Amino acid sequence: MWIFWLVIMFIALVFEVVTVNLVSIWFVVGAIASLFASLAGLTTGVQTAIFFGVSILGLLIFILIFKPKMQEAQGKNTPTNADRVIGQEGLVIKPIVAYQSPGLIQVLGQEWSAVAEDPTSSIEAGTKVTVVCLSGVKAVVRPL
Repeated sequence: MWIFWLVIMFIALVFEVVTVNLVSIWFVVGAIASLFASLAGLTTGVQTAIFFGVSILGLLIFILIFKPKMQEAQGKNTPTNADRVIGQEGLVIKPIVAYQSPGLIQVLGQEWSAVAEDPTSSIEAGTKVTVVCLSGVKAVVRPL
């Protein structure tokens, strides 16, 4: 019977490697536990119960404890140095034209692609602006 559990473990491991979802890994753990139960001479019914019990327990622990913590950690934004330009005053060095390509501003000694907060407005070169927020790699600005 230990060969059966070895085959189940291998199939579940291959499936886990292909999907990378941390779902079938619990069946690998259950198959290993059943493999040891088989080598210890326990009955097939006990081995099967160990397989399902360990697999389901591992999956439940993952879903109820670890997955929410992982999702919470993924949802947090890590602040970067780029955030420091928000609220700063800058100078338009290449005009920002409504509904066209972004312009260019200089803020804190750096050049940034910039778009107007009001997408229907244009901002001429030489105009002082305030950085309202960042949208991707572009600064969103409004004239002072």
